Amino acid sequence: MVTTALHADRRTLRVAVVVGAVAVVLAPAAAALPLHLLTAALVAVVLAAVAYAHPPAAAYLVLVVTPLSAGFPRGLVAPQLRPHEALALVVGAGVVLRAVVRLGSTRRVSARLGPIDVAFLIMAFASSVLPLLWMAARGMAPTREDLLYAAAIWKFYGLYLLIRTCLSTEREVRRCLYLSISAAGVVAVVAILQSLNLAGVPDLLARLLPPEDATGLAAGRGSATLGSSISVGDVMAFHVAICLALLVRGRASRRVLLPCIALFTIGTVASGQFSAVIAVVVCVVIVALVTGQAKRLLVGALPAAALTAVLLWPVIAQRLAQRDVATGVPQSWHVRYENLRLYVWPELFSGENWLFGVRPSTRIEVSTPWGSEIYIESGHTWLLWTGGIAFLVAYLWFMLVALRTTWWIAGRRRDAVGVAAIASLASLAAVFVLMAFDPHLTMRGAADLTYALLALATAVPTPAAAGQTVRAVGVARPGSTSYT
Repeated sequence: MVTTALHADRRTLRVAVVVGAVAVVLAPAAAALPLHLLTAALVAVVLAAVAYAHPPAAAYLVLVVTPLSAGFPRGLVAPQLRPHEALALVVGAGVVLRAVVRLGSTRRVSARLGPIDVAFLIMAFASSVLPLLWMAARGMAPTREDLLYAAAIWKFYGLYLLIRTCLSTEREVRRCLYLSISAAGVVAVVAILQSLNLAGVPDLLARLLPPEDATGLAAGRGSATLGSSISVGDVMAFHVAICLALLVRGRASRRVLLPCIALFTIGTVASGQFSAVIAVVVCVVIVALVTGQAKRLLVGALPAAALTAVLLWPVIAQRLAQRDVATGVPQSWHVRYENLRLYVWPELFSGENWLFGVRPSTRIEVSTPWGSEIYIESGHTWLLWTGGIAFLVAYLWFMLVALRTTWWIAGRRRDAVGVAAIASLASLAAVFVLMAFDPHLTMRGAADLTYALLALATAVPTPAAAGQTVRAVGVARPGSTSYT
């Protein structure tokens, strides 16, 4: 008892010393800051303190704020950062500070890396360090945009670590799922109103968020608070998977889940993206395969599809009308192919570029009838463009490890962790399929949710048949050392 009290006193003393030192250092700067910057700094300190005192709150905040703010431009609250990225950085600092303070305690801190961590790090290295080295070898100086793109996978790995580290119980994982559903519900409502041009939502979003393109807000595509209709479609589809898994596993009320499934299905169509419909189909199939409830899910899916078609027929009709006359495929798909064929593939397959990549930035300045710049709208081409064969192989390895791990957990748990594993498996499978169209691996908002679900699925140890555990790092095999 005396020893415990002594350790508590020491921790309190360390916290007081750290806080005091920070206050002394920052006090002169705070006095010189403008009022709005000082207010932002105080909010950041409060958020970091909340994360320090109660780490699960950091995960809660990130999951709620990200879908509601990912579409806001960079630099709005912090230089070079979107609001949700700044939030993750602030609460992450609080969690890291807590870990540093606790280093002197008797509690052991494990820094062991598992299969998911290793695969993530290899993918991050192949998407950043290798491309930048190849640019240096060719005498090319990276631009600010190159550096931002090169940091993308590292950012998502940090998000994965943050959420995984902050959670330790099944109840916390369940709470995260509910909070994510609540925030996504708001996104769905905004996307539906926007796509139907109701309640002045398109005009409001045009003032608050930069549109995807010149006609994005008026083309029947719901970009909502994510600023991207593609991302909205992904987020809606992933939440269909979450709600279906909760429904099948009996982890929440049917009276709540069924309306949520209908809302997210309608929100998927409101995004105006054909790829979003594909994502929903993939997610439903994965949930059916894992749970063995194919007939039950099919019976429920048909009325939901019919209701969606009736409510959002104006959006569907508008998108069906936007087809290329010659090929019959969606006009946006035809434009993507032309961009790839005329501007991207010739440079990518010139010399050794396909082996080592061209550069991290995927924005190309060109002169086309539809704009002065294009983006690489093919995920597999994007992998080769960014990091060549190394990035492509690293991505495939990461997917293999993550899919195998979530499948294993989903088959062994029927609680909220198992639900998160099913949803994570569904989102990863959907991303794998949709990479044929866009770089969904790093799609803002949607990619954040993908890696967050992976963290939720692996944050709490899963008992294995041989007495081993799985925690955040993949499958621990019999006879091996379990990762904690």
